[in-house]
Amino acid sequence: MRRTIFFLSFTFCFLLVHAQQVDFAKQFKNWKPRNIGPAGMSGRVTAIDAVWTNPNIIFLGTASGGV
Repeated sequence: MRRTIFFLSFTFCFLLVHAQQVDFAKQFKNWKPRNIGPAGMSGRVTAIDAVWTNPNIIFLGTASGGV
C-alpha cells in the first residue's frame, strides 16, 4: 500500500512539474573557451593521436616520458 501511494504521488508531482526551456545557442554564444585544470603537467598525458586507417595504433605524448 505504501509503495502504491508513493508511486501515485511521485507520478502526480512529475506530471505537474515542467522543465525550464534553455536556448543554448542564445545563452552561450558570447562565451569564450578557456583552459581550466592543473598548470603543471608532471607525469600526465599531454597529447594523444591515432592513425585513422588503423585504430590499433595510438601515439601518446607525456611531459616526462615513461608511458
